[in-house]
Amino acid sequence: MPVTSRESIEKARRYLTLLMLSGVFFGLVFSPPFLSIGLIGLVILGLLDPIKGLNPRWRKEIGATLRSPFFWAMASLYLLLLAGVWQTEDWGYYTERMRIKVPLLALPLIWAGLPDLSGREGGWLLGGFVLFMAAVLSAVMVNYALHFEEISLMIRQGKAMPVPRNHIRFSLLVALATLLSAAAYRRKVFGLGRGWLILGGLLFVGQHFLAVRSGLAGAYAGIGVLILLVAWEGGRWWPAVVALLGLTLLPVLAYVAVPSFRTKIQYARYELFHRNPAEDTGDYSDEGRLTSIRLGLQVWREYPLLGVGPGNLQQEMDARYAIAMPGTEGKRPHNQFVSALAGSGLLGGIISLGAFFLLGWAGIRRRTPVYLAVWTVFFLSCLVENTLETSAGVTMFCVFLLLMISRPPPPENSMIG
Repeated sequence: MPVTSRESIEKARRYLTLLMLSGVFFGLVFSPPFLSIGLIGLVILGLLDPIKGLNPRWRKEIGATLRSPFFWAMASLYLLLLAGVWQTEDWGYYTERMRIKVPLLALPLIWAGLPDLSGREGGWLLGGFVLFMAAVLSAVMVNYALHFEEISLMIRQGKAMPVPRNHIRFSLLVALATLLSAAAYRRKVFGLGRGWLILGGLLFVGQHFLAVRSGLAGAYAGIGVLILLVAWEGGRWWPAVVALLGLTLLPVLAYVAVPSFRTKIQYARYELFHRNPAEDTGDYSDEGRLTSIRLGLQVWREYPLLGVGPGNLQQEMDARYAIAMPGTEGKRPHNQFVSALAGSGLLGGIISLGAFFLLGWAGIRRRTPVYLAVWTVFFLSCLVENTLETSAGVTMFCVFLLLMISRPPPPENSMIG
């Protein structure tokens, strides 16, 4: 087979796509350079072709992409940023936002040019991610066991368990791996059968040891959505009721049995009801989050229609913190939708919420419950974090939603996948 034949090129594109996505997964956990290389590689693979110049598949599908509500829902979150250029005063912050958020436009635009990953190779990718996260989480748990006293003291002081790079992002990735284990089970990846469900359960248990509340909330909500949709598919509600009751009781069991989970809950209670807000300097404390949201809403009330400008949000929040809490470093609102309201006003808030609900509706139309579970994780994350204000957060959001929505509709008698 000639190296320059169409079949050879498409085969190379398929395996290079798997390689780039694997690099993205590795980069999300360990290495920003891997993340950047993987994203750039995906754009090149989706858009370009060594013989035709432009990828023939992309040229064929671009019309359908531009007619897709899914594309416009995701791209609108970037176009909203571009629409605020006329308000911008802080150009350094604005250009940084443009760079960080460009996958919201680029990835859905070129995704149709990438190989179809609904078959065996896509299953390898999902299963590989689940196994990768299980291995990393196991290493984290071993480290916790070896340094139990030191790490327990850190958690009592409001710090996070040591994990690769960022504890919130790592916890979200574990939550996603928990849900994707159901997709791996449905696709019968590697012939592991129910082993995927067992592995997903172990990942979920591990979440309680990490004790990152945003990740735990996302995992619980995503699993709840998955349980309900599977019950709806099969018309058998009693197993779902039992599963949901067990899910409701699990935090109580974790509080009794998992020291890090219990300590985190106790610390949160102390912080919310006993700690002096003026003493807060933590980036992830509950009081700090609530203060950032309160000041963000204050900005929106003063600039209700069009906001202060997405490029000016950081300097505006710095000024608010300097007045409200002198000596405390300014933070952006720990809520993606409040950030949209403060930066782009009521219009921005409506567009952001509308984009999220349109993305959710895409999953309902295609009857893809794992996609909807993943969407739930991101929606809840955006309620308590600036998920789409970091390159890792934007990448997770785009890649995992695109991977799960790009599958063809499942058979009528199956909704897991």
